[in-house]
Amino acid sequence: MRVRVNDIDVNYEISGKESAPPVVLHHPLATELSVWDELTAALEPSYRVIRLDARGHGKTDTTPGPYDMTKLAGDVVAFMDKLGIAKARYLGLSMGGFVGNILGYAHPERFHSLVLVSTSSDMSAARAIWEGRVKTVEQEGMAKSIVEGSMQRWLSPDALKSKPEVVARLSKMVADTSPAGFIGWCQAIMDFNVTSRLKEVKVPVRIIAGSLDPATTPAMMQIMHKEIPGSEYVEIPGVAHMLHVEAPAKFHAEVLPFMAKHGPKA
Repeated sequence: MRVRVNDIDVNYEISGKESAPPVVLHHPLATELSVWDELTAALEPSYRVIRLDARGHGKTDTTPGPYDMTKLAGDVVAFMDKLGIAKARYLGLSMGGFVGNILGYAHPERFHSLVLVSTSSDMSAARAIWEGRVKTVEQEGMAKSIVEGSMQRWLSPDALKSKPEVVARLSKMVADTSPAGFIGWCQAIMDFNVTSRLKEVKVPVRIIAGSLDPATTPAMMQIMHKEIPGSEYVEIPGVAHMLHVEAPAKFHAEVLPFMAKHGPKA
């Protein structure tokens, strides 16, 4: 399905009972909404699951960069408006978590709870790394080096060896990502720093980290936990950035009880 949001047509899917309370899922960089297949199946018995392809990703339109993280968060709010969703639970991983931080202080009235996964409130120290990725994609497209580098950061050494189907699935998503969309988000990420705003978050928040995540480390996420009033922090051992596909059962066990506790029941 597609809906016009701001200046783009957004691709999205909805599943679960029409009368159930909504959950909005925001995927990480260089993936698309099917990265939530496992979580969607776990949520469908209790929720109306709405997952979207973010600007420049999947089947959603790509616009020229640079992008701005506040406007990218605005895409989510405008998307909810178009679908008539007054208030929802939200879960975002990596760039979806960056967006979630902003939603928490800029639009708290729209969310029952936020689950922020494998993310951070400050990526500015890694600006040179992001600039390097932009340069590579500008010169070579979504090259083999981008795909392989992503896998090294996203999955634990054990998963890289033992889960070839996960590696193949994620690798294809990276390779299929729009270069312009990837670059636009990278440009937003390299200047992202909202740590000073986190004390304004007035929504129940659960922060979920992978103990082996080299991209958004547990230490980075513990800063968020310290700054967000009343937030919960959990660290899943032995997994990296894409913990939701590396260890779905462990991930769901940390998500479902929190969501059940905050917001209306089906």
